[in-house]
Amino acid sequence: MHAKRHILLTAVLLPLSVAAQLLPPHRLAGPKPKMTPAVKQIRRQRTPFRVEAGEVQLPTSVDNSRERFFPPLINQTGGSCAQAAGIGYMFTYEINRLLGTAADTPANRMSYLFIWNLINEGEDQGSFVEQGLQIAKSFGVMTEEDYGTPGLTIYKWATGYERYLRAMHFRAAEILTFEDSIPLLKRYLFDAGRGEQPGGLLTFSIESTGWDFQTDYDGPSATGYHALLTRLGNDGAHALTIVGYDDLVEYTDTAGTRHRGAFIVCNSWGDYYYHDRGRFYLPYDFFRDKSVANMTLSNSLNAVRVMTYDPQLIFRVALDYTSRDDLQFGMSHSTDRMAQQPRVAYHIAPIMNHQGGDFNMQGQFRLSEIELAMDYTPYARPLDDSELQLYFCGVITMMHGLKKGNGEVRAVDVIDLRPADGPLTYSYHGPLPAAIGPGTNSFAIPLRPLYRLPASRTPWNTGLLRLRTTQNHPAKLKVESTDVANQVHLRYTVRK
Repeated sequence: MHAKRHILLTAVLLPLSVAAQLLPPHRLAGPKPKMTPAVKQIRRQRTPFRVEAGEVQLPTSVDNSRERFFPPLINQTGGSCAQAAGIGYMFTYEINRLLGTAADTPANRMSYLFIWNLINEGEDQGSFVEQGLQIAKSFGVMTEEDYGTPGLTIYKWATGYERYLRAMHFRAAEILTFEDSIPLLKRYLFDAGRGEQPGGLLTFSIESTGWDFQTDYDGPSATGYHALLTRLGNDGAHALTIVGYDDLVEYTDTAGTRHRGAFIVCNSWGDYYYHDRGRFYLPYDFFRDKSVANMTLSNSLNAVRVMTYDPQLIFRVALDYTSRDDLQFGMSHSTDRMAQQPRVAYHIAPIMNHQGGDFNMQGQFRLSEIELAMDYTPYARPLDDSELQLYFCGVITMMHGLKKGNGEVRAVDVIDLRPADGPLTYSYHGPLPAAIGPGTNSFAIPLRPLYRLPASRTPWNTGLLRLRTTQNHPAKLKVESTDVANQVHLRYTVRK
């Protein structure tokens, strides 16, 4: 990777959408998302957290939600809790912690709805935190400023090359997992195990239907919150964010035994009444109690290390289509000038792969036109002066939902960001717009070396010259433009 550094629009839908925001929060804890083979694979690829710095004396309390890197409270849309926790809170915090910026503007907050609407199949359903973090790792995350707000429809896909390009800069470097160890979790919250100040955040899942709180806790504490979880739930699934801990908090269990210490948890239901500023104490004891099933309170916690990333080679695709569920995008390249189809198609990220529901490309009751960008950097070949490279974009269609869509591809470009003096754009020059038919619709774009040569002020006329090389091979030399720096752009091909 090229990394800089690590570390429902109509009047009919109005009542439904408003109701989604006004439902009592326990109703937002939906059925458990399906543990698919893809999710299991993501979990197997997580990195076990290890302390890298020396031993430290942990303070009595840590509250990272008071740091400027932490965003304002989220009032989640529908069943998006996992992405609200993992992207809206944790990823936003870590990006701002890396860059030293404050999460007080939409430009500095990562859009959890951008991620959720890519993976929810166009339905109000839950997901796993790891799914969002994997997209952040392989594709990137759009800011709230670029994504905008979904309004009364909750299945929006964003449009615009520049927006997607900026999203590619914000990446997950590693998805971390943790052993069942309270001290290890506290160490990560304190200094991320690396001697960093402040430390990181954690996410976990819990059953929230039927849980209970003491809302007037006034016992010992160093952080001063007044909401204390006293009983675990017995149904539903909900993702939450651990933002700190407090060793002084006291909790008395049903047997009358007193326990000390609690994590500070931030929820994504806004400033709801039985939380305190959206936060509550979660006693360590619930994690220590081996009788508590993992489905009730998951001890499979996640964290993320983030990085900024410089994409080098981008596919830009503009199309119009009426059922995004039908579509899949594949990218490839070849040095065989006679190639008609790519031998291997790379599906850039686990998104836009027969996903999004039977909606127009931008979402339910939104436009069918969209402009997308996909990063091809990990697979790109360096430009060779002696070879012609063919890059392929495949728009693959298969009826995947309840209706068959229709539409057309309007533009396909490969944009090379590697030249020091500015990006180069190579465009598909076949017939456009091109109707999207069944199967693979392939668009081949040749990338040829481009030289910049100094020139005199003598006017140049654009045109095509037919020449022969010193090896007597026919060649074509094309003068494309003259810029203000007295440079002429020459493009050539040699037929051997």
